[in-house]
Amino acid sequence: MQKKLIAVAIAGALAAPVAIADVAVSGSIRTGVEYTGSEWQVADNYSRLRFKSSSDLGNGQSAYMGYEFRVDSAKGSIVTGNTQRLSYVGIKGDWGSLSLGSQWSTLFNTVGTFIDKSHRFGGVGYWGNGGGQYRMKDSVAFTTQAGPVWLQADAQMNAGGDDLDRTSIGGTFAVGGASIGAAWQDNGSADFTGVGVSMSLAGLALSGGFTDVSGVGSGYGITGSIAGVRLAYEDSDSYADPQVWGNYAIGLGGGAKAIIELMNDGTDTAGIGMLRMDF
Repeated sequence: MQKKLIAVAIAGALAAPVAIADVAVSGSIRTGVEYTGSEWQVADNYSRLRFKSSSDLGNGQSAYMGYEFRVDSAKGSIVTGNTQRLSYVGIKGDWGSLSLGSQWSTLFNTVGTFIDKSHRFGGVGYWGNGGGQYRMKDSVAFTTQAGPVWLQADAQMNAGGDDLDRTSIGGTFAVGGASIGAAWQDNGSADFTGVGVSMSLAGLALSGGFTDVSGVGSGYGITGSIAGVRLAYEDSDSYADPQVWGNYAIGLGGGAKAIIELMNDGTDTAGIGMLRMDF
């Protein structure tokens, strides 16, 4: 009798509904033929496989997560080690969001996104002096909307370092036909300050920004885009010459694009012809 009761209990437990959040799988495969300035090669351009999920917590709150694998599409392998891809978990609601892990930095979301519009070679006006992070590992981030202003703050806490290795605050807002961003980061003796702006004038999309790293130097970049052709000029005190680059992307449908990008840094010219498939 006891065995029958146990069997019935186990069967009931297995039949009970279990709340499992739906997982969305997506990614981007980016492979091209690249000229580095000295040789030709088939190259991967930071392909990735992505998992996302969220769960309703009630009362307008939800939990969410994201995880990316770095994939080398040219070699057919998963890239391991400190790739600093996105990997985070958080909670969000009407008040904003709070997340932990490796995630888009305050500096990039509020300044870098205005400067680096490239597919492969750009960004020296943002990261050229060593201060502009794209993704920040070991971080805690908070975002909120305060009227027309979107705000983000984050802090990085690396193991074995100071309690707070870096702390940042920044925001973006729209005024008229322009979008403006600004950020500041406390990073010891290498504090980062940056501003960015974008606007459209008679079909010409303009975007750019200025950055400064204390004790290192400053940088800037400006990009113009019209009829799908994008051209940019970037400079940084840590580089001897400015960088000029341009690209053109053709949508092929179904998440596929063909992209050509060329860059000259005053010494060498590099370029890539790439196929990109987002799914």
